[in-house]
Amino acid sequence: MFQIPELSSGGIIFSYQCSNQCRHCLYACGPYHRDWMSADRLDQVLEGIARHRGYLTGLHFAGGEPFLNPDLLEHAIRKASDLRLPVDYVETNAFWCHSKERTESMLKRMEEAGLRALLVSCSPFHQEFIPFENVMHAVTIGRRVFGHGGILVYTSYFYDQLSGIDPKKPLPFDLYVEAMGEENASLAFATEYGLIPNGRAATQLAFLYQRRPAEHYSGESCSRELSSPHHIHIDLYGNYIAGLCAGITLGDAADLDRLYRGIDLTDKPVLKCLVEGGVETLLQYAVNEYGYRELPEGYIAKCHLCLDIRRHLAGTGRTFRELGPADFYAHLDE
Repeated sequence: MFQIPELSSGGIIFSYQCSNQCRHCLYACGPYHRDWMSADRLDQVLEGIARHRGYLTGLHFAGGEPFLNPDLLEHAIRKASDLRLPVDYVETNAFWCHSKERTESMLKRMEEAGLRALLVSCSPFHQEFIPFENVMHAVTIGRRVFGHGGILVYTSYFYDQLSGIDPKKPLPFDLYVEAMGEENASLAFATEYGLIPNGRAATQLAFLYQRRPAEHYSGESCSRELSSPHHIHIDLYGNYIAGLCAGITLGDAADLDRLYRGIDLTDKPVLKCLVEGGVETLLQYAVNEYGYRELPEGYIAKCHLCLDIRRHLAGTGRTFRELGPADFYAHLDE
């Protein structure tokens, strides 16, 4: 049995639907997703978290883009308030902040429901789709509604850097990289954004980073990441996702009581490999059992290697209960 501690912080993913299709997206979100968490499932998840609140320091609501469904978002804020769960912030890319009036109206609605802070995404990934003016509306008006400390900009480095562009037009990503130079751009993404080499970033941004052969990542266990109680996510299907391990579900978050008693790895070979031996063991399993072949050009990180193996396994036709949701693997290259 694989034991995981009760969560200390985490987020609820209402949907993988997003107005953007960002090249760095950890969860491969985009406009093509249509499913949303139901209000009943959301209540069930929040009530389960409330029963295990002993070590909980904070929650956040995310997507996708949660403001694509403001009614569900408002419901979540009110429900969390009723349960006295600490909601740190709601994430948004500010796609909906196209006017000052709409921005203020929406933020006041959420503030009245109990929201106390907003995290506004700002980066060359997001501004490829959204004019910088939208972000400015979210930040300046948000500070009036929530107070200066109630607006978190991720990241302030890029907010300052991009403040000089045409605020009414999106900024083509390739143009940004060309202007910065690949070396400076890759450094900024790694150090200032904290780019995660998983999800779409591993497939679409690998050209910016040095690749190494699979053997370079031998001996690196994944048990610490998979058992971390920090910044876990629960998605609309009930998948319990550890930390930044997108595409891997530890089990059904609708039954946290059972999940925290221990996870049986007998019928979860991918998870068993990662927990007991790390990505090296997973590589051997995939090669021996499913004919996986290493990428001749190599991988930018352990997570990139793991992702490529998992994507291969997800495409074999066998059902791996720990790989999900299926759409995650289907949209990595889009």
